[in-house]
Amino acid sequence: MKLRKAALGPQIPVRRDEDGRVVVLEVPLTPLDAAAVREELSLRLAAGERGLVVFTPDAHASAWALLDDKRAALYRRADYVLCDGAGLAWSSRVLGCPVPRTPGVDTAWELCRLARELDWSVYLLGGRPGVAALAAGRLHKELPGIRLTGHHHGYFQGQGPAGQVSSLTPDLLLVGMGCPRQERWILEQRHGGAGILMGVGGALDLWAGFHRRAPRSLRNVGLEWAWRTLREPRRATRLWAIPFIIYQTGICRLRLFLQYRTPAPGN
Repeated sequence: MKLRKAALGPQIPVRRDEDGRVVVLEVPLTPLDAAAVREELSLRLAAGERGLVVFTPDAHASAWALLDDKRAALYRRADYVLCDGAGLAWSSRVLGCPVPRTPGVDTAWELCRLARELDWSVYLLGGRPGVAALAAGRLHKELPGIRLTGHHHGYFQGQGPAGQVSSLTPDLLLVGMGCPRQERWILEQRHGGAGILMGVGGALDLWAGFHRRAPRSLRNVGLEWAWRTLREPRRATRLWAIPFIIYQTGICRLRLFLQYRTPAPGN
């Protein structure tokens, strides 16, 4: 099954699911931009909803979701799956159902701005020991008045700080532990009292100052992955996902083209 998918792509390359999401190469994307996501989450939290799950798969995570249904199932259980990667956004356009690109690190920062405006409590979880503390310091400096209730590194066994998070019931819980670990932990803890639980990948490392964002010009054309690989050569092992998604999109586009060109039986 995995070999067939790898060679020919999913049986249905793009479709709408029952929740109105656009499923592109097995990843159920929420067709909203950052502003709309921010508005929806604020309204739902104000209405008393809790346990809202937000995932932001990049190209690498998206490629694995196509090959491994267990990973794809994690995204199907989320409330929002934002199109973080330029590759998947491009794929959605080529396959005829464009989805806006919504980078996870930028959306997480905007949610922190919103948290300051609405006096939400925020908890940071992830990174090596000390990273979350440095990221918290950055937030305090650039968003004075933000209410940070706690932070914890991501190098733990078992449930880690789940008990502390449950007792603090933060309105916004940002979790950066890499895919699929952060997604699994979030889904296990979604009923633990937090309001919004968002997977943020390496955002805390960026905020802590361990890595620099790509220049905006590169971000705007979807080449942040190249910048990060040049600065972090160990990430080169993840680059297979980019040509893989390009190939999958191409083969699926060809199949759709042939499907539409093939006359129905009897015609």
